[in-house]
Amino acid sequence: MIRKIREAIEKNHLLDGGETVIVAVSGGPDSVALLKVLEMLSSEYRLSLIVAHLNHGLREEAPSEEQFVRKMAADMGFVYESKALDIGSLRKGTGKCVEHISRKVRYDFLSYVANKHGAQKIALGHNSNDQTETVLMNFLRGSGPAGLKGMLPARDSLYIRPLLCVTRKEIISFLESNALQFVTDASNTNPAYLRNRIRHALIPELKARYNPRFEESMTSLAEIMRLEDDYVKDVAAKILSEWGVAGSHGEINITIPDLAKYHQAIQRRIMKHLLETLTTHSKRIGHIHVKAALDLLHSDRPGAYVNLPCDIDVRREYNTLVVVKRKKSDEGIPDRRCDDFVYEVRLPGSVRIAELGKTMTFEFTERPIDMESYGRGTAFMDYDRIALPLVVRTVRPGDRIQLLGMKGTKKIKTVFIDEKIPSRRRKGIPFLVDQDAVLWIAGLRLSERVKITEKTRQVLKVEFV
Repeated sequence: MIRKIREAIEKNHLLDGGETVIVAVSGGPDSVALLKVLEMLSSEYRLSLIVAHLNHGLREEAPSEEQFVRKMAADMGFVYESKALDIGSLRKGTGKCVEHISRKVRYDFLSYVANKHGAQKIALGHNSNDQTETVLMNFLRGSGPAGLKGMLPARDSLYIRPLLCVTRKEIISFLESNALQFVTDASNTNPAYLRNRIRHALIPELKARYNPRFEESMTSLAEIMRLEDDYVKDVAAKILSEWGVAGSHGEINITIPDLAKYHQAIQRRIMKHLLETLTTHSKRIGHIHVKAALDLLHSDRPGAYVNLPCDIDVRREYNTLVVVKRKKSDEGIPDRRCDDFVYEVRLPGSVRIAELGKTMTFEFTERPIDMESYGRGTAFMDYDRIALPLVVRTVRPGDRIQLLGMKGTKKIKTVFIDEKIPSRRRKGIPFLVDQDAVLWIAGLRLSERVKITEKTRQVLKVEFV
């Protein structure tokens, strides 16, 4: 067994040598074996071991188990850290199950001990049978590759599982051969827990009637899924890096043709990553949410959107997919609009549009003008063709404009559609309007009526910045 563990340590780079390792010891067979194995390898890898025990306060035997682990650590000459909690009290009002609360406080405790002692690794005692149970549990829950790869030999460059390569039977044999005592957790036989039902009922049935080597098959499956999942993850990460959104946490914009050209497996992984980056509760993002977001790729509605858990919105804005964290003030409305505004214009001068945090400036300029050297945020108008007064305002129902080169007028809504302006952004575009009609959709289109011609005597320059 030591040989297999040493090979796993080397293969998965679990230990670098000269490290301080926190060993999570409950007193059960797996954790006792883990502590003994690491003690036997401590000289080879130059390890400093610290025993950590958490008393969850869930069973009557907990105090005696804590004393057992304390004595074992003392007998072996290791530093000992422990903490007692009342999981029942911590659970009240949370709506979460005992397993969830227990897991969180256990990892919080181990992290605390690691920080206290400057440890580089935290060793956990999961074995290959635990791996089989985990993979099967995830399968029954409908997990994808990330769930079917089970527990990892190493996680976050901190947690390691040296016993993941050996079976529970091998561990018991190792304990017996080394005359090591351990405690038995009676809750491991309680059928109220899903893992126990899988361990004591489902797996024996599958082995007896379908596959005597079922556990080996599950171990192989986990290894295959881990490698393939890592590959897809790396491909998706490379694409996101090329797009410049690998570490984005605000509004994320993806061009739909760029995403659609990849295999659906890559699309799913990219979307899953984007959704998870916007929340600390990534476990709430499931297959149904990723699918709902990707369905927008094929929507015939340019303004389609979905509201997802964790206050995440995904919108289609023509050929762009927008993934964004919904603000509390949005009240679940994805197309948040600016308030209506109207500002009177004094010439020359400027108008500060507070709602947009931008300014529109007005000045008279001389001809000739190289209009092509200016961007869309600047417009030049024939001042004599303007019917004063001028105002800057938001769009209103019935607004129309006579676009350059047109004889008739066109609805503003149609202009927005032609320019592929998403609905949520339309109220953020100011209009320059005179007494008769819309003269300029700022940054977009100018009216035919005020265009510069050879007869123009006075030019009004307008900038929106």
